[in-house]
Amino acid sequence: MVGARQFDEQEVIAIALDVFWRKGLHDATMQDLAAATGVQRGSLYNAYGDKEAIFLRAFDRYAEQFLEMVDRALTQGDDAAARLDKFFDVIIVNMTSGSPPRGCLTTRTALDAAISSTDVRQRVRGVLGRLEQCIDKAIDAIPATKAAIDSKRLARVVVTFTRGLAVMERAGYSRKQLKDSAETFVQALVGKA
Repeated sequence: MVGARQFDEQEVIAIALDVFWRKGLHDATMQDLAAATGVQRGSLYNAYGDKEAIFLRAFDRYAEQFLEMVDRALTQGDDAAARLDKFFDVIIVNMTSGSPPRGCLTTRTALDAAISSTDVRQRVRGVLGRLEQCIDKAIDAIPATKAAIDSKRLARVVVTFTRGLAVMERAGYSRKQLKDSAETFVQALVGKA
């Protein structure tokens, strides 16, 4: 059938996500995407428009999966420290997985955002904002922390710290070093049960 896609769109987006995660939005090329997906550049252009459109689709998929993992982690534990410990475990595994480790897609994209379009910057801010909301909701749900901690402000501090972890990972810090830093941060922030 003329005009029908001859490829599995979900698979192509998943492979494109991997390419963007390894190379970044600006360093990945349409040729990289075509080679990785096995779909000709012309077909990619016809299906999606351009490289940024493919990236936005891949980033949206990443964001949904990532935020679901975060949300699950933030429901584990009876106090803020336990929930934040589980959250940081997810964050650190996410950025240190792969060979070589792939880093944090959101942070990598945020650093490129100065030269990216408004759509890309909005997607990054959207993920960071939703991340704050997940943390706020999890901390605010614990009765003992409601009076002691402004959960919205704490959530912003936690998200800010995750960006620092992402930079430290890129600088070569090990998973164990990142976990040690996160554990110290949680202890300083909310104490340990």
